[in-house]
Amino acid sequence: MNDQEKKALDKSTHDAQSILSDPLKTKRLLERVVNKSDKNESFFDGIWEDLQAMVRMVRSWRAGDYQDISKKSILIVAGAFLYLVNPLDIIPDFTPLLGMVDDVTVIGYVINNLRKEIQKFKDWEDSTPIVDVEEVEIA
Repeated sequence: MNDQEKKALDKSTHDAQSILSDPLKTKRLLERVVNKSDKNESFFDGIWEDLQAMVRMVRSWRAGDYQDISKKSILIVAGAFLYLVNPLDIIPDFTPLLGMVDDVTVIGYVINNLRKEIQKFKDWEDSTPIVDVEEVEIA
């Protein structure tokens, strides 16, 4: 990741504070991340599983279900997501191919730096029982 991308990620991480404090803004950000990543899945080959885990991690953190992550780490993830959905980042998305390269670089950088946090979340997911709502009796 180059210095320009690092500075842009730092700015996005700072901006993420207000997004994460608002459940609706967080939901909208995650929807935009899912939409953009789904449309460009082939670009995320090799990091797809971790990208999806980060989306679930932010969703679980926002819902209050998963809190075993530092505020700094969750801000970095949200900052990377803001960078991803920004069409006018370092290399604008309308630039064929290259527009996605910087997005993938930033997401990959965050995954590499937060690999332990992501794995810890996946382990938590694996150990968390899933409640089948059809089996829950309504009193």
